Amino acid sequence: MTESSTIFDIDAAAFEARVVDQSHRLPVMVDFWASWCAPCRTLTPLLTKIVDEYQGTVLLAKVNTDTEKELAARYQIRSLPTVVLFKDGQIIDHFVGAQQESVIKRMIDPHVKRKSNSELERATTLLEAGDNDKAVSVLTSAVTKYPTDDQLKLKLAEVHLENKEFEQANRVLSDVSQEAKNSDNYKILQSRIEFHHRDDAAVTLNDLLARLSQQPDDLANRHKLAIRYLVTGDTEKAMAQLLEIVKLDRNFQDDAGRKDLLKVFDMLGGKGTLVSRYRSLLAQALN
Repeated sequence: MTESSTIFDIDAAAFEARVVDQSHRLPVMVDFWASWCAPCRTLTPLLTKIVDEYQGTVLLAKVNTDTEKELAARYQIRSLPTVVLFKDGQIIDHFVGAQQESVIKRMIDPHVKRKSNSELERATTLLEAGDNDKAVSVLTSAVTKYPTDDQLKLKLAEVHLENKEFEQANRVLSDVSQEAKNSDNYKILQSRIEFHHRDDAAVTLNDLLARLSQQPDDLANRHKLAIRYLVTGDTEKAMAQLLEIVKLDRNFQDDAGRKDLLKVFDMLGGKGTLVSRYRSLLAQALN
């Protein structure tokens, strides 16, 4: 098998130095595998891909249990594949069997410091100071430097949305991995872009409000108003309009009031006082 400074085969003689001792410097995943193990043939390439993406902040040691029976016995390996994570000389986590990429990264993430963290921290500081344009510049450069770092891309897309740069945000989001597309953060950002695209910009807010005053039962207009509020940042007013649609007609546009209200909950991260209050109000409206 091909060796590198971060991915290597290991035997019992070198295990203490290259795994246990090394884990005081960097976390080390140990992949216990065998040539006859079908799930191993799926998992090992995935582990290699993941470690490559972490760019030297985590190591992968591969143990062939057919030839390293003593190591397998020492760590009580009873099923293959088994992956254990060493840090500071100790096993701190493990899993058995082939796993999804997201599961493996969740095990690694708390124990690594990404090389891109400094750029992310700098961008966060700039955002807190109100310098969004500089934050975009820092994050754009960081994405170029670390093209596989989804965390940077999601943050860059978020800042673009704060700047009302919807097309730029959409381009950034289109370049994240499938794993990132399954994340709650991605779904929240996509919902914000979706509401922007659904906004009828040709109609002014004053027109929408005037129509609402004259025709409060015009749910199409009320729905447009809710979306306008979402795009302009008046989230609570949008939620109030969507809830009213639910109360007036559950069948409006295939239950659009409830469905969009749920999307707003996702946009707000699914928690917080406002979400809790409107979840309760929605439940009352549905009963």
